[in-house]
Amino acid sequence: MRAFTLIEVLITLVILSVSLVAVFRGNIFNLRSDKVSSDLTTAVIAAESLIKEEIGRGYPESGTVEGEFEDGSFEGLRFEKRVESMEIPFATDLKLVTVEVKWGRDRSYTLQTMIAR
Repeated sequence: MRAFTLIEVLITLVILSVSLVAVFRGNIFNLRSDKVSSDLTTAVIAAESLIKEEIGRGYPESGTVEGEFEDGSFEGLRFEKRVESMEIPFATDLKLVTVEVKWGRDRSYTLQTMIAR
């Protein structure tokens, strides 16, 4: 009857442990990617809601507004909303609305639209 030697068992354990570390690192990467994706999706929805709110008010005044969402699913996100007049030949009374939603230290998403009178 043949049995495994100690060195064979140790080599097998080393191979298994290296494989498990690679699998765990892959899972950690996936979790981080899921978080980044979730944050970006939330920022896109927040920017769209600000744009729709601005469109619902009618023709906007030029200017800049900064703020932070204080409640709901956007809590903790910061935003900057800029409205600028646009000068385009053959098109009058156009406003460019830019919304930048920020989160974390250096993450942001920018959405723009034009509104006509």
